Amino acid sequence: MSVSDQELQQKIHDLSKEVAPQRDLWPGIEKAISAQQLSPQRPQNHKGRSKVVPFAWAASLVAAVLLTWVNVAPPGISTSELSLVASLNQEFDQQKQLMLTSFGEPDLKQLPPEMQVELAKLAQARKSIAAALDNDENNTDLLNLLQWTQQQELELLKRLYTPQWQTI
Repeated sequence: MSVSDQELQQKIHDLSKEVAPQRDLWPGIEKAISAQQLSPQRPQNHKGRSKVVPFAWAASLVAAVLLTWVNVAPPGISTSELSLVASLNQEFDQQKQLMLTSFGEPDLKQLPPEMQVELAKLAQARKSIAAALDNDENNTDLLNLLQWTQQQELELLKRLYTPQWQTI
């Protein structure tokens, strides 16, 4: 240690352990406490706030519902423009095309004649049901029949093109 370090250590050692204020602070503390007790409390305006809170909740709920409704609706297509029958037919065509693509675009003309007849009957039945639904779109029996017919056609295609396991 150098001389300055020794002097610094000595001065630190000589300092008192407690620091006392230069004047007595208690009279100021007592005065502040008594002034706080004597002054009237400022009334907080909870009544006005409690009237606004339910309206704020309602407004935020309405805003959330509107934003969800706007974001979920498909752009450019209103629900009235796309009927249920058209959407069922569109979904069926997509599923059929996907299935035929997964089978490598098979030629339906090379199927056995009886299978071609069955597929033609199912397609004709599907078209007839769709035509009947044009007159009565809300007929649930016809809608169920259309879905069943579409499902049968897909199942027949799947059975025709799915490889069969050979049994030995």
